[in-house]
Amino acid sequence: MNNTSLLFLEKQKQEWLKKYGLDSKSILSFRAKIKQATKEVQESLGEELLKLISKKSFQDDYEKALELIYRGANIEFKNEKKGDFPLLICARKNYVKTFFALIKAGANVNQTNNYLTTATMASARHGNKEILQTLILLNADINARCLDGDNAIMSAKRHEQVECFQMLVNAQAYLNNQNLQNQTLFDLPGNIEINPFLLEDYSIPEPDPSVLLEEAQLKLIKIKNDR
Repeated sequence: MNNTSLLFLEKQKQEWLKKYGLDSKSILSFRAKIKQATKEVQESLGEELLKLISKKSFQDDYEKALELIYRGANIEFKNEKKGDFPLLICARKNYVKTFFALIKAGANVNQTNNYLTTATMASARHGNKEILQTLILLNADINARCLDGDNAIMSAKRHEQVECFQMLVNAQAYLNNQNLQNQTLFDLPGNIEINPFLLEDYSIPEPDPSVLLEEAQLKLIKIKNDR
């Protein structure tokens, strides 16, 4: 890719981020409104924020979530059962306004729940294109693997999210991934046609499967010990 193309892509990226208030000036202005709070208050408000977003009746009620964020809520707060957290739920439910508020507040785009699921995987699985595109532009790890070894593009394939699948292809997601059942994209259900030539054009060298299995087992042990 030549310098002109790279400059064009960077311009597109900056325009997208500015559209959603994710440029550096907007982020600084947003974070200046967040109050300093004690650890105890942060955790209490964080739990309240997570419960609010988790309610079926929430429906992206941005103002209520915003109030808790400004009061200093811990935006990375996790529940005990699954380890879900606000950004993941927003990516899953397509709560776009609240998602962007969390990003502006400094949410970790690569945070995982107890199953190693990321917001990128959730948005790809549920076809939430705006959120997925933003995560890609924010350099979220699009090749992270959940506990069963699937990555985001495999989630998109399984659930026939064609546009999300193509977004991840364009972002040069790793296409040769094997999950813990030794399945690749070609083995998964889902009516999405895959051009086999993409494997040569987009994929990085395939890692050693035994190393991936060992990593997954170690992560599972750590999760069990942390409970």
